[in-house]
Amino acid sequence: MELVLVETGDFRDISHFFHFMEMLFVGLVEMKQRGVVPRDITRINIPHWPHESWKGKEQNHNKWVLDRIFKKATVVHAPVEEGALVVDRAAHNGGNINKMWTKHIRSFDPYEWSKFLDLPRPREKLPVVTYINRQSSRRRLADHDHECLVKCLRGVNGIKFQVLNMEDYSFGEQVEFMNETDLLIGVHGNGLTHAAFMNPHRAVCEIYPQGMTFQWDYYTLSKMMGHEYLCIFNGVPVPPYIFNKTRPPCMAGGVAEAPILGMIEQIKEEK
Repeated sequence: MELVLVETGDFRDISHFFHFMEMLFVGLVEMKQRGVVPRDITRINIPHWPHESWKGKEQNHNKWVLDRIFKKATVVHAPVEEGALVVDRAAHNGGNINKMWTKHIRSFDPYEWSKFLDLPRPREKLPVVTYINRQSSRRRLADHDHECLVKCLRGVNGIKFQVLNMEDYSFGEQVEFMNETDLLIGVHGNGLTHAAFMNPHRAVCEIYPQGMTFQWDYYTLSKMMGHEYLCIFNGVPVPPYIFNKTRPPCMAGGVAEAPILGMIEQIKEEK
């Protein structure tokens, strides 16, 4: 059977990791509804993106995921076969790409996804808190906010805290870090896509820097994986549903540390 991943909307960059994962997760839900499992997929067709960059930006993350899940499939760039399963981000949710996953959240099985990835069981006994450092990127915290957050978390007893510059590691190594992570913290950006490689029912804290408007991307990804989700917006915790009607830009810096510390204490109890 052929699985087609295509983008007909304005944003057609399948090499973008998060948007690739959006299409893949929807494809897995729709496969399940058809009674199709990954071993039934013999061809993955990416007709609109024929060059090698479909594999991923900087690293071949998209290829790594497909190879891990669809062991019998080859990737082609060809006309679509009759009877193929076509996943098009722009065709879902009335074209609202930013919330494409919402109709699939309850149908997605994060334990089945983890089984497809075939990752080892976490070995670390302490709760693992991972902060993705994006201070060299355009989406970053103010230096003072970054330094205060890291200092605060380094002072927490009874956890393993790690600050990661993901670009320093191979994608396989990045997945290994995430497989052990209980709480993932980062500013809004592609690095939070790694929440898909945590074990189900962990926790994610997304921090918005000044100037950014709220995006549903990592909230919906967290929901798909069963993760608890904390949004820090204007320096304080904010429930995402207030952005259903309006999405003003983030105007204030700072990071509320108390809710993050509270989340860590809850993780300690659960672990």
